[in-house]
Parts: sequence; C-alpha cells; structure tokens
Amino acid sequence: MATTELRLLAGSSSVIPGPTNIGVIETDAGAYLVDSGNDKEAGRKINKLFGERALELRGIVATHSNADHIGANDYLQRLTGCRIFSARAEKAFIESPSIEAAFLWGGYTPNALKNKFFEAKPSNVTDVFADGDELPCGLTAVSLPGHFFEMTGFVSRDGVAYLGDALFGDAVLAKYKIPFIYDVAQFRSSIEKIKTLDAEYFVPSHGEVERDIAATAALNLSKVAEVEGILIDSLGERRSFEYLLKTLCDRMGVTLEVGQYALIGSTVRSFLSYLANEGAIEYEFADNAMLWRRTK
Repeated sequence: MATTELRLLAGSSSVIPGPTNIGVIETDAGAYLVDSGNDKEAGRKINKLFGERALELRGIVATHSNADHIGANDYLQRLTGCRIFSARAEKAFIESPSIEAAFLWGGYTPNALKNKFFEAKPSNVTDVFADGDELPCGLTAVSLPGHFFEMTGFVSRDGVAYLGDALFGDAVLAKYKIPFIYDVAQFRSSIEKIKTLDAEYFVPSHGEVERDIAATAALNLSKVAEVEGILIDSLGERRSFEYLLKTLCDRMGVTLEVGQYALIGSTVRSFLSYLANEGAIEYEFADNAMLWRRTK
C-alpha cells in the first residue's frame, strides 16, 4: 500500500493510492479518511504520513464494512480517538466483523476464513449517516448499494467522487474475473447512478482515478451481463449450485480456493436469486437436491 503518497485531486480532496484507495479530506478542524485500508500496518503508514504533514485525524468515513476497507479502523481509533461514520446496515459489520465471514460462508466459518482478509478488528461507529447527508468534512453521502448491503459513495465539495466498491477498475476485473456482488439489480442501478454524478474526479476503491467514468461503468455492466449469460446458458438442464459455480469459474478462468469459494459462491447465489426473482430461472428439489433450470 503506497501510503507515503498523498495525491491531491482538487481543493482539499486527495487520495492515498494503493490496493484499496483511501480518500483524504482536509478541513480547518483536521483531516478525515474515506476508508482506512487493509490492516494495522496500513494504519501505521497513514499515521506516519499524517504526522509528516502535521494533519490531525478527526474521522474515518466508511464506504462499507468489508475488511479491506475498515482494516485500520481499530488501530487508528485507539491511537487518535477519531470518530467513525458509517451507514446503519454497515455499522453491525464494523462493530462485529465476524458477521462478514459467517455471512459469506453461510454458517459458522472454517479457520481458513478467520483472518484479516475476512475479519477486521472491531471498531466503534460513533456516527450513522443516510443517503444525502452532509458529513462534518463536507462529504455528501450517495447511496450506491449492490456490492454490499448499504455501500455508500461520497462526493466532496471539490467535485471528487469516492465510489468505494460500487464499481471496479479494469485491471481489477481482469485479475479477479468475477467481482463480489450482493444484489445484482442494485449493483446495476448504482452504476447507472454513478454515471449521473456531478463530479470532476471519480475514485474507485480498487482502480485508477478517472475524469470520465463512462468506460469503466460500461465494463462493469458488461461483466455482470457476462456472468448472467454463462449461468443462464448452463441451465438448459437441471443443475446444482456446485455445478454452476464450477462451470462459471471454468469458463472465466478462475481457480478456486476457500476464500474465493466463499466470495464467488455468495455471488453466484445472489445471481441465482436475482434471476429467479426476474422469472428467468426456477428451482425444484429432487432427491433432496436443489436444482436450477432456465424458464425461457
């Protein structure tokens, strides 16, 4: 994580580029982060950077509660006493991070998922925001659900849009092939909403800062359509979840391990729910197996 670099975008709005891009908003009363990064080490680097620039950390604004976005919350909050802002649904995950791994797995989690990539250390959310709220640092909350329950982006007074995981950069999509999506319909709607934002800079948490987000938005929508198409194409006959997960990963060049099984498996279930709700596929139980097939 290149936390030694603070890249000014406009006015008092900056970004710390890295595997998870971190926003920085400077005010007369101190500085605020948009997300905190992966872990305690990210927090140490942020603290060092702030010390070098004589910045006082006043708050951390969470786009959502995934571990790679809140991993340094605990360290920084204990060190500085800073406030933490989140949407209401994300608060539960931030304060009890073990919920995330259990949600992804669908039950009590195996030890292989009990690590910093799936379970950040808990931190205390001091302030809850809603769509359209303006935070003390001047950020306006923009509801962008789909990737996670109450994913939120923020637009600064300087016209910088911090998008969290509402969409992903092209290099990230090329590397991981299948993005994690909780609600397919909302993911699509949020991307359409991003295209209408009045902003000069767009900052995905995983991707490059862009002046025009249209191409990246189109790429994300194309990826959703690709996953949907493969699943529907695989359902000419009755198929199990495991068959569909394997077929999707084989077709998209993904090699599963336990972490990817949890993430992509959850995503596949979300797609199946979406397609069933839309009437494109249906399920039945045969010999105690849940089997899916397309209806059209």
